[in-house]
Amino acid sequence: MNEQVTHVEPDLLSFGVRLDSARDAAQLRWLMAHASARDIRLAAARLCTRRAPSPQQVIAALGLERRGRRRNEPVPLALAQARARMRQQGWRDAP
Repeated sequence: MNEQVTHVEPDLLSFGVRLDSARDAAQLRWLMAHASARDIRLAAARLCTRRAPSPQQVIAALGLERRGRRRNEPVPLALAQARARMRQQGWRDAP
């Protein structure tokens, strides 16, 4: 379950994008670095029906691709082994 957003910067709320978690806020910050505020607001207004759109919907509408690996892509063997070693050593959040 996503953690609830307890404190959101006021400027993030002005984009018309739904922020349900800290991850959504991070994605909106990423989007702000890659698109203009005007484009974000226009895309959010176009997508808005009953609820404000999520940051992922706005990213897709603008034709941008988020950084990072997609969940269905395999993890490289060296990274999987490093994570396993870190977990064995007691680290919860391995790299």
